[in-house]
Amino acid sequence: MRRILLALTVAATPTLARSQVFQVQGGGSSLFAGYGGMLNVWGNGYEASLGVGYLDGLRIGVAGRRLIGGRDTLRAGNDLLPFTFDTDVFGTGGSLFAQGLSIQRRRGRTQSWIFAGASANALAAPYFGAQRAVRAMGWARVRHDVSRALSVSGHAVLTDRQSLFGSARWRPVHGVDGSMTLGVGSNAPYAALGLDVARERLDVRAALVGMGAGFRRASGPMPLQTELEHANALVTWKPADGWAVGVGRQHFRQDSSFAALPQRASLTQLTTTGRFAGVAFSGGWLRSEADRRSNLSSYFTARRQLTGWLQGETYLLRVWEPRPARSTTPVLLLRETLSPRLSLLQVITHERGRSNISFGGTLASGLNTIGLDYQLAHSPYLTGDPFVHSMGVNARVHVRGVSLALSSFVTPDGRVHYSAQGNTFLYRGMDGGPAAPSGGRIDAFVASGRVVDTTGAPIEGAALEVGSDVVYTDSQGRFFVRQPTGRDLTLRVLLDDFLAPGKFEVVSAPAALRPSKDGRATPALIVVRKVVGR
Repeated sequence: MRRILLALTVAATPTLARSQVFQVQGGGSSLFAGYGGMLNVWGNGYEASLGVGYLDGLRIGVAGRRLIGGRDTLRAGNDLLPFTFDTDVFGTGGSLFAQGLSIQRRRGRTQSWIFAGASANALAAPYFGAQRAVRAMGWARVRHDVSRALSVSGHAVLTDRQSLFGSARWRPVHGVDGSMTLGVGSNAPYAALGLDVARERLDVRAALVGMGAGFRRASGPMPLQTELEHANALVTWKPADGWAVGVGRQHFRQDSSFAALPQRASLTQLTTTGRFAGVAFSGGWLRSEADRRSNLSSYFTARRQLTGWLQGETYLLRVWEPRPARSTTPVLLLRETLSPRLSLLQVITHERGRSNISFGGTLASGLNTIGLDYQLAHSPYLTGDPFVHSMGVNARVHVRGVSLALSSFVTPDGRVHYSAQGNTFLYRGMDGGPAAPSGGRIDAFVASGRVVDTTGAPIEGAALEVGSDVVYTDSQGRFFVRQPTGRDLTLRVLLDDFLAPGKFEVVSAPAALRPSKDGRATPALIVVRKVVGR
């Protein structure tokens, strides 16, 4: 199978002599216990990649993508097929790992994506796309905009157990979306209704979901996945700027990625945020249930700028039920800003009769940032004590054109995992670079940009339509396209095509990009926000 995919990849791409930009990338994750490296190549109308790494043994991954006729895209090799519904208003959904050949088409108001090949293993380690074929599979997705207010879409998966879904989304007025999904997943029935209201003073997200026993969106490996079921709602009222009150209840079913966790959990929450007398505060009550056990907990936070260089922040965490785990945990944070580049952090925690102090801070210099900060997460699956404390690492260092990054994250089982990567770009045929490759034309004008969230963190896998090209951002949130002239290119953020998990909305984005000679202009900045109700 791998030899066939390699042949398809080579057939889908021109010779490397015509390539323009190379990216060498490597890294790994403690969650997947996989490590490796990847070579990405961008050329005139094509992309290709070759990855080698370790994930339960040595693995090789290949992939390629080529633009056909200016509007269609041919893809071959390892792939990640998006699998989201219009009713995923809480940011659920996911993607399906696959190996094979696919084509994406756009004709007027209709977009289609058809794939043939095989499903692939669920735990593809980052940065080298190490996937292993599981079973033969066909997959298709079609979306048609009936009007500005109404769109319909469909998903189909043909494998050992079949999946077929139809969705519709209706937007009667700006900021109000209603949606419906019907179908079967892995031969089990599925139905959902969704409502997403985003107004100046009121946000409402609601989903009513029913599914049969054994339901999965597809009978194939998928990344970490949590489904919603039953009735789910989150209402947020914003009576004034800086003030908000939220109430909600959600039911989760996790996809057995963490064998030690219960399969189902629910969360009921009442939260508030505000600002008074220079103090920013938030608090709430949280009741979670999992595996026939329940937990009742509360939290309160307050933050104030004490002086021009000193900020104080306090947390008060309380577990009320179950009684054996009843406890109160105060946390005090002190942040000193010593200069625009350097800040220090001390975290004092008193938990179960013991006091601990942790140290952190941030050092920033140009493009380099090294940070160690306090992180607090709440997991409804951990009914004994749902609060997870950690000192989160976030470091980005650029050395002689090489970007290095290290970050930490918390999974639903309460464990802290780490991810590290490095990458660099090599150019051929550009001013100041190596000699131009033999043969082929190199477009000199480059339009580029970066997609980040509201905190400035990069969004990997964001989909954008730049002129006639559809591009995806890399691990740093960056993208670029080349063209022979400097004329403006229209820009659209394709929210429904993001490979990043969750549901996003655009905060700010330019309507067009202006290419410059060899990319000398400042990259455009696109800011998106994850619309997650929990």
